[in-house]
Amino acid sequence: MKKAFLILAVIATAVWWFREPTIKVPSNDVSFGYVVKYSGSGTRSDTLPMLVALHGNGDSAENFYDTALDQISVPARIVLLKGPLSYGRGSAWPWSDADFAQYGKAVSEAAELMADKYPTRGKPMLLGFSGGGMMAYYQAVNHGDTWSYIIAVSGQLTEDRLGGESPRPGAEVRAFHGKSDNVIAIGGGKSAVRLLQSKGVNVTLTEFAGG
Repeated sequence: MKKAFLILAVIATAVWWFREPTIKVPSNDVSFGYVVKYSGSGTRSDTLPMLVALHGNGDSAENFYDTALDQISVPARIVLLKGPLSYGRGSAWPWSDADFAQYGKAVSEAAELMADKYPTRGKPMLLGFSGGGMMAYYQAVNHGDTWSYIIAVSGQLTEDRLGGESPRPGAEVRAFHGKSDNVIAIGGGKSAVRLLQSKGVNVTLTEFAGG
């Protein structure tokens, strides 16, 4: 009996120790799993620039870091938020109008909470790819004052996704899109940039060869 109890105690401790950290925003009861990485010579105790990264739909935070961000050499704290919706083998960011309003506000608040949790230099930066790029574009219009810079890669955004909120631009936005992207066509990226410009966002688009 004692042996069984000890085994259960060890298992419970292991589950607690290795559980995925989450951050819960107070305004709408949304929680995000997240992963924190350090680039360059940065360490947990350093006051660093913060990059919040949003993976593509169907991907994971860890894989996004391993395939896209692990070569960053400047010291920074990289916070990879996990998409709140299950999708394929990974998770995803919202695409319905109601979801954008709910989770868009939550992403903004999560970034502010993270910047308070860790010693952070300036406002956080935001990077979003594909599905995460859609959320990055949304942030640029409705929560732009949360961020210093926003980088949207291979994303899109339409007017109906913005809802009835008053635009709150602020961050400088750099958009990137592949000319032969067969998942989100470059036309979607160009339309998103035009929409952002109509809302007063400072945005530039760089097109590149490939998808």
